[in-house]
Amino acid sequence: MPYQHPSSPHARRTGAMTAAAAAALVLAGAVAPAAGAATPARTDLPSAVPGWVSAQQAPTDTGAAPGSWTLSLRVYLAGKDPAGLARAARAVSDPSGPDYAHYLTPAQAVQRYGTDQAQTAKVSTWLTGFGMHVTGADAHYLTVAATVDEAQRAFATTLHGYAHPWSVGYAPVSGVSVPAALGHDISTVIGLDNPSANEPSATPTAPAPLRSRTVKAAPPAVTGPEPQPCSQWWGQNSSTIPAAGGRTTAVDQVCGYTPQQIRDAYGVTNSPYTGKGRTVAVVLDGELPTMEADADRFFASQGVPGFAPGQYSENLAPTFAASCRGSADAQEEALDVETIHIAAPDAKVVYVGADCGEDEGYGGGSLAFLDATTRIVDQHLADVATDSFSTAESSTTPTTMAAWDQMFEQGALEGIGFDYASGDFGDGMTGEPAGTPPMVVFPAGDQWATSVGGTTLEIGKAGHVTGELAWGNDAAQLDPQGTGYLTPPPGTFQMGSTGGRSAVIAEPWYQKGVVPAALTTAGGTAPAHREQPDISADADPASGWLTGYTDPASGSYAEAMGGGTSGSSPLIAALEVDAAQASGHALGFANPLLYKLRNTPAIRDIVPAPAGQAPWVQTYQADWEHPGKFLTFLSLFDQDSTLKAAPGYDDATGLGSATADFVRSFARR
Repeated sequence: MPYQHPSSPHARRTGAMTAAAAAALVLAGAVAPAAGAATPARTDLPSAVPGWVSAQQAPTDTGAAPGSWTLSLRVYLAGKDPAGLARAARAVSDPSGPDYAHYLTPAQAVQRYGTDQAQTAKVSTWLTGFGMHVTGADAHYLTVAATVDEAQRAFATTLHGYAHPWSVGYAPVSGVSVPAALGHDISTVIGLDNPSANEPSATPTAPAPLRSRTVKAAPPAVTGPEPQPCSQWWGQNSSTIPAAGGRTTAVDQVCGYTPQQIRDAYGVTNSPYTGKGRTVAVVLDGELPTMEADADRFFASQGVPGFAPGQYSENLAPTFAASCRGSADAQEEALDVETIHIAAPDAKVVYVGADCGEDEGYGGGSLAFLDATTRIVDQHLADVATDSFSTAESSTTPTTMAAWDQMFEQGALEGIGFDYASGDFGDGMTGEPAGTPPMVVFPAGDQWATSVGGTTLEIGKAGHVTGELAWGNDAAQLDPQGTGYLTPPPGTFQMGSTGGRSAVIAEPWYQKGVVPAALTTAGGTAPAHREQPDISADADPASGWLTGYTDPASGSYAEAMGGGTSGSSPLIAALEVDAAQASGHALGFANPLLYKLRNTPAIRDIVPAPAGQAPWVQTYQADWEHPGKFLTFLSLFDQDSTLKAAPGYDDATGLGSATADFVRSFARR
């Protein structure tokens, strides 16, 4: 069954109760019904059974989890009117409706749809009736310490233990529900599953989150002594190659597009719409202490202004310093922050730091990022947020998805959009066992998020786009002497934009009639589900752009070429705040509008390269284990694993790519 928010009219509810009976159940929730009495009606919550329970390489089911095992739970509160919140979020996001862009402030959203003290007290009383301890509460959830036995009785579920070679975890094997009297008060429960709860010699960890970023080819045994040449613009230089596919020359990759080239390509140069008056949030864990100084140094080297005073700021979690301990993803952070300033030079940028490490006791690896997103919504920190964090959808339970859904809905109601990198792994099946299903990521695939895919962008000498392909590379390594190939062309899949069909999220309203049914229904074999990505921008490292950063470990400053969908996501976010300036209001949740912009000059439909015409390019990548040595590859473009570009919507680039007319089109609306 497709995942539905518990406030959805499709969420299953059973039975009925009188007000008196409901009150009695709430206050005496731990008391079992008398013999012969009718079973109290219950309301199903989103499933907490994780995908890893039935995965091909699943851990060993050890049977019933010991009742004394301790759990750390988050019990999310549904608020006053969860169904009304979803309707209102859709109404303000629908460009054809009368309520479009009529956003609420955070205070107004809380007043109409948030939780109140009575709801918090009601749920707290019910939980403590089972012996659980409510250890904290905020506007969205209660933190709860419980045993397996208490959780099973309260949520009418069964938990089993699971053994890995390195740890022991737990997870439900049945549905989760609450008494019907609480069905409008509790939206979801997180923490009933954890794949690594009891490691013998290490801190408990959840599966590592995937992060879209520039991917370096794995270094083989043989490396060459010199880098290959590169071009200042696409097609400037070519190199001789060993014969492959009837070709003896290949276009050299770019050295890294400059800020000016990116601005030219996306229509920012000489435009009055530069994001002025708008703010973009960058969400990432860790912090580069030199970020603002690095950005100013980089932009000065490129001959363009850096950040004005007060244009860049940071918002860090209260426990950020203790959890991160000075860690930073230097090149990733620089790519996100500086890309926004490249494409929206007058927009403010706020770096929203998430706690580092995994979420102990929660099993999803995503709650620190959810908390950072919550700060953006509760404090209205930005008009658009961009985030490269992701996990495989198969490792994210509907319980966790429901919590994200709830936060995204409130954000949409406040006029905040959330852009996510779709991933750099193609269909995710390379190197996986036969029969492994294609991979899509979450929260990029949430129905309230914008999933941003990638392209290979060809910028010519004059700054205009001369061509654009779906990003996906097959690559064959040349031998050091350049006389042949270590693996024959086309080689193997290296990286490319991730996309595809969700296994659990139903097709959202804005995709209906636009996304081909063959994609949403898996060729007519399954119900219609969400497809991603939604829109794309340049992401291929072979057509990447320059950014500058200081390595925290060495203290040395470097300028390097970045790419990946963690670059295309901030590109789209920046263009969205440019468009917000042009239109006079925040775009908010942009997907309904983006899908209406298909077949207009704002979005370029990415189609397959002509047969036999896909360009080859000679690239080099450093072997980081052997400084001064380089790897040389011949890459075939427009080869994104099983994901293929096609006229109209496709699962490699979504609707297509933002054009130089994207921002200008909003001034005419």
